[in-house]
Amino acid sequence: MSNASLSYKEQLFCNAYAINGGNGTKAVISAGYSENGASVQSTRMLGKTKILREIERQQKFQTQKLSLTKEKIINEQLELYKLARANEEYKTASTILDSLSKMLGYTQTQPTTKQINHNIKFERLLNELPAISNTYEAKVIN
Repeated sequence: MSNASLSYKEQLFCNAYAINGGNGTKAVISAGYSENGASVQSTRMLGKTKILREIERQQKFQTQKLSLTKEKIINEQLELYKLARANEEYKTASTILDSLSKMLGYTQTQPTTKQINHNIKFERLLNELPAISNTYEAKVIN
């Protein structure tokens, strides 16, 4: 995307400057300006606000493009899951799938186990369940 307020050569300069890592002299030459006095021309170009804004815009775009996003992480995890499945590494695939599920919010992140405290005595259970206690027959070993 080009900036309409820049001339064609100015836009080429900005593009070259962003691509070559900030070498103004090389950017001026790449944009089609004369090699004689390229460093002076570079200083002039970098003194213009509209050029600095365009270079900043391009650098910001490059940073965003290269940055690691949640979407990229999920896509990479999905590819690893598919690879693990294809290689029949089911334990690895399961671990990756669990991780993906958590990232996407499909699983609970809190522990699902609950502790239940029982406060009932065994004798009380036997008294409340007469059918069980009456059918019990003691076996005697001779």
